[in-house]
Amino acid sequence: MAGLLRALGQYAFQMPLLVTGPPSARRAMILGMRAVATARETRPFVGEEADLVRAMAEVVGLAHSGMEAVDLADVLSPEVTWDDHALRAELVTALPDPMQRSDAAHCAMMVALMPVIPDEPGLHAARWVAQVLGADDLTVEEVEATVSAHAQLAEADLFRRFLSWKTGEQVEVVAARLARHEPAVTTPPEQVERVRRLLDTAPEGSVGQELARFYADTGFDVPGSPGTMPLAVLGSHDVHHVLAAYDASPEDEVYLAAFTAANAGTGGAEFLAFNMLQFHQGIKLGVFDPAQVALDPHALALAAERGVQTPVDLSSRTWDWQSLLHLSLDEVREQLCIPGGGSVLMGGPWDIDHHRRWSKTASMRA
Repeated sequence: MAGLLRALGQYAFQMPLLVTGPPSARRAMILGMRAVATARETRPFVGEEADLVRAMAEVVGLAHSGMEAVDLADVLSPEVTWDDHALRAELVTALPDPMQRSDAAHCAMMVALMPVIPDEPGLHAARWVAQVLGADDLTVEEVEATVSAHAQLAEADLFRRFLSWKTGEQVEVVAARLARHEPAVTTPPEQVERVRRLLDTAPEGSVGQELARFYADTGFDVPGSPGTMPLAVLGSHDVHHVLAAYDASPEDEVYLAAFTAANAGTGGAEFLAFNMLQFHQGIKLGVFDPAQVALDPHALALAAERGVQTPVDLSSRTWDWQSLLHLSLDEVREQLCIPGGGSVLMGGPWDIDHHRRWSKTASMRA
């Protein structure tokens, strides 16, 4: 994954094309995902990879107001097959600009990462889609290395890129500090104390009160405290949990990453890859404990859709999340235009261990 991200790293991993793009481009993106699910038509269009493609097709579908209709019947049909020539012709023709091709390549790669056990035929198909869309052979080879037994260097690189994205430090600087067993950036104690004061004085129903409850329920401490990741790395991310109502269990970390990837102006590709490898496929990255859990494709697709529809870049380092801590949680969600969803009902428990079976009905906020 790290290699493909370098090839496409100048573009954000955003998926507004799935919701607002022209019909031909949206159709081509789903077609590229199907190519991975079927390993370029060498296996039936069934299973969890196919479920994810169909779930993303629902995001593309006809129900969104103001969207022009997209005909996906042949793309989603298990009876229709697509040869390489037809696949290549439609992908290249319907996705003319680099941003569209970046979106399509990353969506295709997401299908290959869907199974808990790495899907080798799917990875090869994702590599082919990436090549069709302009990634060079060396970088897409590194995609396969990242989910193999030879992935240590790629994993370390991905962790450094994640820290660089969150902190604004150059990757080389982050690497040098980690080599010296130093944090990526330092967090002055007064910054942590300021956040603690804001949480302690946050009024009922506020963002800060819910964040304090998040820390109390999960046992996490305020980032930047001794033994934790820096405030610049996880401070805003913890607020994302509260605003988007995603729990801290491994699967919800991936859903929140899909929300973030579709919402972030830059860097979302690394973040989604980091979380899928760490919390879904059980590949240890950095200091976090890995986990292998199943993902619900509908939850993943809905998380991406919610991120697309949230117009404010919540990952921007200029976004002042601390200024929201004393404001009403409901009002902040409304002002930021965050669609309903997530898995934690208002006032419900936050947890890091349980694996809640995702329910679209149960997860929608009133």
